[in-house]
Amino acid sequence: MKSLIIFSLIPILFSLSSNGKKQPNLIVYMIDDLGWNQISAKQATMGTHNGSFITPNIEKIANLGLSFTHAYTQPNCAPSRAAMLSGQYPARINNGVYIVGNLNRNKKPGITREQAQFTGPKQSEDVASEAITIAEALNKNGYNTAHIGKYHVGGHSGESTMPENQGFDINIGGYMQGHQPTCFAKKGKDGWQFTKLGRGDFDRFGQPYSESYVEKYGIPKSQVGKPKHVCDALADAMEETVQSLAAKAEPFYLQLHAYAVHGPVQSRPDLKEAAMKHLEAKNSKQANLAGFIAGMDAVLGRLLNSLKDPDRNGDKSDSIANDTLILFTSDNGGTHFDNLPLRGVKGMFTEGGIRIPLIAYWPGVVPENTITDRMVHGIDFYPTLLELAGNSWLPPAKKHPLDGESFAKFLLNPQSQGKRSPIFYLFPGYMDVRAQPCVVTIDEIDGKRYKLIYFYEADEWELYNLTEDIGEKTNLANEIPDVSASLSKKIQSWLSQKHPTWQPKFPINKKTGKPVLPRFL
Repeated sequence: MKSLIIFSLIPILFSLSSNGKKQPNLIVYMIDDLGWNQISAKQATMGTHNGSFITPNIEKIANLGLSFTHAYTQPNCAPSRAAMLSGQYPARINNGVYIVGNLNRNKKPGITREQAQFTGPKQSEDVASEAITIAEALNKNGYNTAHIGKYHVGGHSGESTMPENQGFDINIGGYMQGHQPTCFAKKGKDGWQFTKLGRGDFDRFGQPYSESYVEKYGIPKSQVGKPKHVCDALADAMEETVQSLAAKAEPFYLQLHAYAVHGPVQSRPDLKEAAMKHLEAKNSKQANLAGFIAGMDAVLGRLLNSLKDPDRNGDKSDSIANDTLILFTSDNGGTHFDNLPLRGVKGMFTEGGIRIPLIAYWPGVVPENTITDRMVHGIDFYPTLLELAGNSWLPPAKKHPLDGESFAKFLLNPQSQGKRSPIFYLFPGYMDVRAQPCVVTIDEIDGKRYKLIYFYEADEWELYNLTEDIGEKTNLANEIPDVSASLSKKIQSWLSQKHPTWQPKFPINKKTGKPVLPRFL
């Protein structure tokens, strides 16, 4: 039945483009460390944002598009990007990325290495060169591809895992690096540079703000002569790339992955000043974050304008806006500010660490000002984009099976029926105070959404009713044991599946030196 649904959508999708390209252009604009409610779009945040962060362009696409209120990803940067790039959970050998760095990041006041009962296994930091990435799959479906900005899951194990060797025709900034060392260009002996940012791809966009530049982009004249901010350099690279891709006959896929708002949190001065006035406070730290968020929102505004006028000559007859899907999202929960009413922050398996904003914008195709509570995970992007591309070529299931599920039909009709399969997490190591060995599932039972977590160190289960307890305040594991047992069995089934590429890693018992599975209910 699933395949019938997928292929029945293809003729509909192909009929929606108006520029002669049967397949739509596809753009994923991913922000780094942006919390679920750290935007001002009420639809995507279920009305919970507190007004501290002003994002008019995100509001615009939410008003004119579809907001997913229950979108999930991995709890920190690299595994989220690996999941989206591969369409797979970390337990697949072509992914293998569970955390940034390594799985033994024990730190006080958490569980120290001496206190821990387990050792985290070795893991990969890159999506394997043997993987069939979303870029490679879309290449096979006739797409030109580009990556701009943070990549983080290539280069640690050699050049074969870099974006240009993983299916991307264009790579600007994609490198092993996990964050930007600086947010402003500096003048060096070889000109203006974003010091130690990747391989220097953004240096050519590093010239200080000129009068013509600030006038063109509506930036205050006070910025003339001041160093270029990395958000604006990202936007410069995006405009150049969109112009190049739009001029080709084939459709394109663009990964626009911002460095904002990962630390160091440094806002463009005028945006920080505006945030200070809005907040009516002298909290420089919060104003810096609000200004930084405003900067990444401005990049979205420039992206929308680029689609309307790709060659930037003022003539919009070449617009590709109606032929392009934008998916706006984040790579994990926020870390610089609270994620209330969600509990926790980046790196945690509570909702504040794994629930993210997700908005789909495609004029004339995605219904305006709509909302869905359909569960989505980052692994779902891969099959969704492939379906929109026509599914004329799919990765072989024996070599590269996809764990994700397409949400393409929900883009056309947010009220579509169909329950998503459970979302699962396996984390076999330690991340300072934020995470310890655990397994997690999120699923619906009798119309209610539950999260079940097993903690290895305590050898205990926790159960939360997310439908009624979004803040995960009340552990129901013992109160409704039938639900706990049902979800525990689903975790057991998921972990024990048989496939050559399915090789989950478990915490290693210090005493026995052997991997340990959860104690199932």
